[in-house]
Amino acid sequence: MLTSTIHRYLWLLLSLLLANPAFAQPSLGATSCQDEHGHAVAQIPLQGGKFTCHTPLTITDADDYVLDFKNTTVIANFSHQLTTADGVSHMVHGGLNSHQSNPYLLRHGRKFNLLPGTYQLTTQLNSPYYLAQPELFIASEPDYLSQVIKSSAGAILMLGVLMGIFVYYIAIGMAPGHTTERMYALFILGNLIFQGAALGAFAQLGDAHWFYLSSAPILLSNMAYVSFVRHLLGINATHYPRLHQLSLVVYAILLALLINALINPNWMLEMARTGVAIFLVFGMICGGYFSWLKHRTAQFYLIAITVFGVLGGISISAQKLSTNIWTIEQMGLIAVTVEAILLALVLAYQINRLHQDKERMLVELQDTRSLALTDRLTNLPNRHALEGKMLNFPPYGCLIFLDMDNLKHFNDHFGHEVGDTLLKNFSLFLNQRLGHDAQLYRLGGDEFAILCHEDEVEWCQHQVDATNKQLQASGFIGAGASQGVVFAREADTSADLMRIADKRMYANKRSRKDRKEMIQILQS
Repeated sequence: MLTSTIHRYLWLLLSLLLANPAFAQPSLGATSCQDEHGHAVAQIPLQGGKFTCHTPLTITDADDYVLDFKNTTVIANFSHQLTTADGVSHMVHGGLNSHQSNPYLLRHGRKFNLLPGTYQLTTQLNSPYYLAQPELFIASEPDYLSQVIKSSAGAILMLGVLMGIFVYYIAIGMAPGHTTERMYALFILGNLIFQGAALGAFAQLGDAHWFYLSSAPILLSNMAYVSFVRHLLGINATHYPRLHQLSLVVYAILLALLINALINPNWMLEMARTGVAIFLVFGMICGGYFSWLKHRTAQFYLIAITVFGVLGGISISAQKLSTNIWTIEQMGLIAVTVEAILLALVLAYQINRLHQDKERMLVELQDTRSLALTDRLTNLPNRHALEGKMLNFPPYGCLIFLDMDNLKHFNDHFGHEVGDTLLKNFSLFLNQRLGHDAQLYRLGGDEFAILCHEDEVEWCQHQVDATNKQLQASGFIGAGASQGVVFAREADTSADLMRIADKRMYANKRSRKDRKEMIQILQS
């Protein structure tokens, strides 16, 4: 059916391009309507019902004509009966609940081949509700196509845009912590289902005839939108109690509208329309308040909701249009699509801002971690860094503990500034000598440590001895460092390795001290 419809459209489009621009102009007379009880009605009530309308029709030129409704496509069932002056009748059926195929995309147009003359048109309407006044119009087929083909194509394009936005944001919203995107996707989904049903896309392209989808999804998407605004602007009971309470009141009203719509289906579309007006007011209040607080996201959101308020206000309040080209459903689709695109930009801005904040926090965290693992005096890795490295100590590793000699002597006799200079010089000299072959750590006070490969132990010890001599040559007479060496294979835990290295370092310190004292005795 879809393939034949496409072929028909191509043929009709070709006919439109080649047709004479002087289209025949049929004439519809005044329409009179009666309800199912035979009472005359000035206009069709939006709460639905069964109505019969009589309209005189005058045709001056023989041609193919299309009879359709302007203003709206939300009609459950309809029939047209054309009767000639001599009593010959031709009847067609259609509507969102009808299984009759639609020859024209997203419209209820029905084609008649008419000869010049006067006809009596009898139209029967039967629908639980109407979105707007279903007024009749008739045009030659080329003229009809010139009016509706662009709007129908635009509607399909906008439905595709909404589908793309929904898929993108529901994919993001499925991840934990993305409630804003999830609620936004649900709002888009509700409008997508509503528009697809109201325009007849589901019925025509998918043979799905669920009339109440032309209203019920909006009742749910209204609630999703309120939740979206709450999460977008960070409204909660702790920081913004009044706005939080207002949102709860709005939730209660929308829930009441939903319940009333389920009890009174004829009022379902009116309840949905009222809900849209309520969430628009709520969104503008919240957006205006946070914009006053210089909330950047709220300022962008306020622009989006204002644009939607203008376009959406027109679509939910209008009952008649002066044009045959657009329907009020399509006007609403334009409003929702513009709103969806603007809100997508708002979310993109917020996501980008959150990404920048995350990057800044990661840099700050890295800086904090670096400070936590770095000795402030010497800029060497500290004890925490060593303990972290020891958690994955390789089996071929070696740990050397160092304890500086006579630091207390320099602090007591020359001041702590000199002692700090000694520590910094020792760190600088030894670190330069070790290079990339071993890592030097300051454990605190006068204690240091070296991590290296077991094959580099003797070389490291030699570098420590050379550093001791360099310190003394720079004026720190008596300065040096005692060493304690332990290999990874000597213990199973890092704590045991550090304890062994510490023990051996102090043993080396006592040995060096005893040797110095013996030398002094021999010299004296």
